[in-house]
Amino acid sequence: MHLELTGAETSDQLIKQLVYLRGIARRIVNVRIESREVLAENTRLLDRLGTGTPEGARAAVVAAKLQEGMLQAESMEIEIGNYLMPLCDALDRAATREQIFEALNINPADRDTEQVREYGDEALHLITVLHLENSAMNRREDWASPQSQPLQWCHTMALMRAMTTSPKLDRMLHEGANEFFGGVFGEYRERPLMERLAGRAV
Repeated sequence: MHLELTGAETSDQLIKQLVYLRGIARRIVNVRIESREVLAENTRLLDRLGTGTPEGARAAVVAAKLQEGMLQAESMEIEIGNYLMPLCDALDRAATREQIFEALNINPADRDTEQVREYGDEALHLITVLHLENSAMNRREDWASPQSQPLQWCHTMALMRAMTTSPKLDRMLHEGANEFFGGVFGEYRERPLMERLAGRAV
């Protein structure tokens, strides 16, 4: 399926995009998590074998491939998160609430609560504020995991990437937080990209 927003999509077409995006997000998140687990096992094996043995050299090649695959998966998660925001905006204008609830697999018992009435006026809020994606399938204690809420995870990844790579957003967040919290963060200081990515001076 080709994902594109032209402004001419029907509500059904937008809902199909959301369902398709959820499926892709779920697969990518699972691949990244499984790769991380295999990489951890492979790293322990490499530590035992050392790189001077044939088995160790093979383990090093596997580790490099796993790391490359994880980077690709993380990049795709960010792209999904970036696409999700305008898609949700289009859905809010074209689709019914019931269509959105169904597409996000939200438990019928969660659809008409006080929280949904107060904070669930937008599709993106159902995903990122109320964390209701897949609530029909998951016990409440499992809701916070990337596997059970892949769209929420991808949105967070996209937001984190934007916060760390955009000087303009970095300044806006600093000044906004200062305004809200009474200036406790002090005067804004421009930071180089590597410092923003690392979260500290490098």
